[in-house]
Amino acid sequence: MTAEGAKEFEALEAQAAAIMTLFAAKGYVRVAPAFIQPASLFLDRIGEKLRARTYIFSDPSGQELCLRPDLTLPVARVFLERGAGAGVSKFCYNGPAFRIQAKPERLRTREFRQAGIEYYGARGIDADLEVMALTLDAVRSCGVLDFTIRVGHIGLVRALLNALDMPQRWRDRLARAFRRQAFAQELEILSRSQADRAPALPETALSEDGFLAHLDAKAVPFIGLRRPTEIVKRLQHKAADVQEPPLSAETVRLARDYLATRGDVDTALDRIASLAAEASLDLGPVMDEARALLDGIKKLAGCAPVVFEADFGRHFEYYTGMVFRIDAAGVERQIAGGGRYDGLIHALSGGASDVPAVGAAIHTERLLVAASGR
Repeated sequence: MTAEGAKEFEALEAQAAAIMTLFAAKGYVRVAPAFIQPASLFLDRIGEKLRARTYIFSDPSGQELCLRPDLTLPVARVFLERGAGAGVSKFCYNGPAFRIQAKPERLRTREFRQAGIEYYGARGIDADLEVMALTLDAVRSCGVLDFTIRVGHIGLVRALLNALDMPQRWRDRLARAFRRQAFAQELEILSRSQADRAPALPETALSEDGFLAHLDAKAVPFIGLRRPTEIVKRLQHKAADVQEPPLSAETVRLARDYLATRGDVDTALDRIASLAAEASLDLGPVMDEARALLDGIKKLAGCAPVVFEADFGRHFEYYTGMVFRIDAAGVERQIAGGGRYDGLIHALSGGASDVPAVGAAIHTERLLVAASGR
């Protein structure tokens, strides 16, 4: 953990106790997910790319396990194990998470602590605003008053992609790239000529057996983090892409103009509405919902700046709506963040439960640094 000394540990414990008391007073039930989780819980939902940042190992039976790199999915698993009903469930937690860091820093460590809340069962913006309000209450109660809220909206990105002329497969591809902050790169690839998008492998390699046989024939060892099935699926998509005409210059311009939109909430949303109107695009009810939500966040923020950034997306792919982070003065890394992830429970349950959710996590070690001014 970051806090090596007794004083730092005691300060973290006292801060965590105060935050947990605040969460409990608002009706959030404390849960403590296991540190060791099935690796598939994260890799299947977030993707094999996470493998390089996760401590993964196998038990004697060969099952892949991991030290939890995040607490949202383990808490969702607790929710499912307790029986996901039709009503509202509210959970809170505090504890360590673990991620491999190529270059560990003081505020970006291999082991770090998070305190957070998860609100299941409500689709409206009232739940989003409750989570935001409680997160801000926790930050302020610990003495941090000088901060900025950065906000994005995955739902707006999806609405834009759905309104633009392109295959559904490309919409999904761009949406995934957006969450990995690689949207501009994928946009450029899909605007290339068909010949430039051709896969480098022969058609016979577009099955798992054919792919492995191709590697064997070329004496290329299979070394990597991705499974052959996942690689072949991507190659099949690339092959299908060759049959599609490139994105039009107008589609690319609209997407880039959207990405470049940022600033105070009202100005940014007005700009997005103007872009849609100029191109005769219908963004549906998402635009009105986003405006109402962001107006509510502005009221909760008080004097704190709220900045909308159209290209802001969180790294984990399960977010579907509002996403946010809180940056404190003097602290390089965010002290809190979260958002809405309505499809997560449906995916984890294999379609058995379709429960909307919104949540937030506070990096308590960073919060302590921001509060102490050290």
